[in-house]
Amino acid sequence: MKEIERKYLLKDSILSLIHNYTPEKHRITQFYTTITPDKGVRYRQMDDRYFKTTKHGTGASREEDEVEISKTKFHKKMKDRIKEPVKKERYIFNLEGKEYSIDVFKKNLKGLYLLEIEFPSMKAFEQFEPPDILKAHVIKDVSFDESYKNKNMVLHGKPHTAYDLDSIFTELDKKNIDALDAYFISNLSDIDAIRVILYKFSLYILAYKNRIILNDNTEELHQFRVYIRKSRAFLKEFAFLFPKKRRKYFNENLEKFGTLTNKKRDLDVIKERLAELEEDHEMIQEDIVQQQKHEYQKIQAMLKSEAFENFFHSYQNALKNETFAVSDNSDTIEHTAREVIHKLYAKIITKIDDLEEEFDEKKLHKIRITFKKLRYLLEEFRHIFGEKKIEKMIEHGKKLQTLLGDFNDTVNQMKLLHDYFQANKKQLSHSDELEHKLLDKTSKIQEQLMTKTKKKLHKFKRKKLKL
Repeated sequence: MKEIERKYLLKDSILSLIHNYTPEKHRITQFYTTITPDKGVRYRQMDDRYFKTTKHGTGASREEDEVEISKTKFHKKMKDRIKEPVKKERYIFNLEGKEYSIDVFKKNLKGLYLLEIEFPSMKAFEQFEPPDILKAHVIKDVSFDESYKNKNMVLHGKPHTAYDLDSIFTELDKKNIDALDAYFISNLSDIDAIRVILYKFSLYILAYKNRIILNDNTEELHQFRVYIRKSRAFLKEFAFLFPKKRRKYFNENLEKFGTLTNKKRDLDVIKERLAELEEDHEMIQEDIVQQQKHEYQKIQAMLKSEAFENFFHSYQNALKNETFAVSDNSDTIEHTAREVIHKLYAKIITKIDDLEEEFDEKKLHKIRITFKKLRYLLEEFRHIFGEKKIEKMIEHGKKLQTLLGDFNDTVNQMKLLHDYFQANKKQLSHSDELEHKLLDKTSKIQEQLMTKTKKKLHKFKRKKLKL
């Protein structure tokens, strides 16, 4: 029997389509006892059924002979297998009268997604175009690429995909801000994946920049600051992939633009604290509103400046066009990300141990920053380490991070409020009374948060990070 088959390499965004459509699912374990350039003898378990398949030929059209066998024979032949078995989940769709199989590989081939379609003739094969709903997830047609044949992946592992990075960046440029978060390609090398991630973050920054210029919105400014911080966190944690001077140039400019928004954020915090008092302090509120307007104008000027435009133009061009990797020992992003995340996690445990020996607000602040970086990495790499598992870890981390953030806010608020009242003592009536009332309230909240935080951090140490 002749098998005529198209095969497409897919992005991991295909997982969202599988989740939404809930297609027919099969669990597959298969191994080979014969592998030559033009022949493969395969034994496959699909759910509770077992098959022996012999294939001859190369390319899209091959001769295939398949027979069903017993469970006993399958397990008996297992001892004669070449290397390790292939494990995957197969999802079967029926679209427009045609059957499509999506293979989601496990174990050593984890992160690989292939679409397969069989045809009755070469004419049908040649005329085929995948439907739009699937085309959106296709990286490239690998029907004639022998490295994507299961037998060759048994011998040589996951293929080193020659991605067209230009098309990836072009596709990112076309996406709106709501569609960017789900975009991730797990099969890229570590440096190429980080380039794509940083470019994605830069698109967020520029999108929020445009919104901030049009409207003074606290949440938009917060998101702008978040993606500045995310960019700097990835540049730091993956510093070994970048030439030192280039990374320093990127980081320093991103830090500069983020720092210019700090005063506006501080004023927002003071206003929030004052709103917690029962009394209405109109004079203070009016003064803060005026300062907020002044800071907003400064932020607008910064965002419209030639320096901002020039930096992001050169930054995005560099991410698109420069290789960056400082050595030839490029690895998969899955392997590199796992190492970076485990290292960051170990750093947090060491910092908690140090804090328990001697409590210090600055130490707690550093733990908070490291926690934030860990969360950024887990969020971005959840696609390759398992959505459900990572979401659970992120949820637990969020609760602790919220506590750390709330405590840090009280530390900053006490300093900001004290500095504010000292600077405006002459203009404010009952200045000392107001300051005392606010600082006393903030101090009590701080003590409660400190107790909770210490307990939660100690509990966190007992949990192990499993990726």
